[in-house]
Amino acid sequence: MRYLNGNTGEIRDSRAVPKNEIFVNRSLHLENIKFYGFDMDYTLAEYKSPHYEKLGFDLVKQHMVSIGYPQEILEFEYDPAFPVRGLWFDTLYGNLLKVDAYGNILVAVHGFEFLKHSRIYELYPNKFITLDESRVYVLNTLFNLPETYLLACLIDFFTNSPDYAINDTGVVCGELLMSYQSVFQDIRNAVDYVHLRGELKQRTIENLEKFVKKDERLPTFLARLRESGAKTFLLTNSDYNFTDKIMNYLFDFPHGAKPDEPHRNWKTYFDIVVVNACKPLFFAEGTILRQVDTSTGALRLGIHTGPFQKDHVYSGGSCDVFSKLIGAKGQ
Repeated sequence: MRYLNGNTGEIRDSRAVPKNEIFVNRSLHLENIKFYGFDMDYTLAEYKSPHYEKLGFDLVKQHMVSIGYPQEILEFEYDPAFPVRGLWFDTLYGNLLKVDAYGNILVAVHGFEFLKHSRIYELYPNKFITLDESRVYVLNTLFNLPETYLLACLIDFFTNSPDYAINDTGVVCGELLMSYQSVFQDIRNAVDYVHLRGELKQRTIENLEKFVKKDERLPTFLARLRESGAKTFLLTNSDYNFTDKIMNYLFDFPHGAKPDEPHRNWKTYFDIVVVNACKPLFFAEGTILRQVDTSTGALRLGIHTGPFQKDHVYSGGSCDVFSKLIGAKGQ
């Protein structure tokens, strides 16, 4: 195997692989790429693990108790060794599934109990499940790790509690049916609440050093992309006020892109900045594209019809509208 050295641009042999290398599995002509887009959360802003996942986990379980779940779940402690990205959650039977690219179930876990092959065959004929089934939810982002572990914790709690009787699709206590579908939906709503209206963002910006990594190479990296003739843009789901605080922290160095260059505002490293993108909705019908008042974070009235102005910040929009305004082609 050969690979590209990310620091020098040399093509090197893989028998002695140092760190910071870039691997590709097909020909990639960088000179043909005119626009480089970046997300912020878990891309430019790398959150420290497991501190950040533990924070999210604790806030979600507190919200679950506030809506009526048992106080005992506050005793759950986040275990970073259990959850992994890419698991499927079957909301019908309450199982976390490790599935291959063809839908074959490799591992099934109910709470913290790993199901035997015979049991998997009972629930899933031929040990197979398809992604287009509405009961399947894919936990494929780093933000999903606390959610994954809380799903396992709650299902383990209810199925092992003497107060509840178990059936295939949930647990029963008297006249109360607690389906795995309802538990999953409550957790999903709690996660959305914590991220959108809860304390997660405030707690993050109150202790940025604890939760966010910094890399002094970031200004140089973005500046070099623009020096090559390409344009760069930031496209994040976060709101402007949170984005501004995170990005100010990431670019908080006494120098700019070069040691002898003065410090620059983070927005100068991007040709376009879009917040509140609402991905994945952004790649479908999207939302209204508006300009952001950066002094207050408020959205200005009306629809922004273009063009994009340098040093301005925009909110929402869609992939089609965005591509049209920047003159980009291709997916």
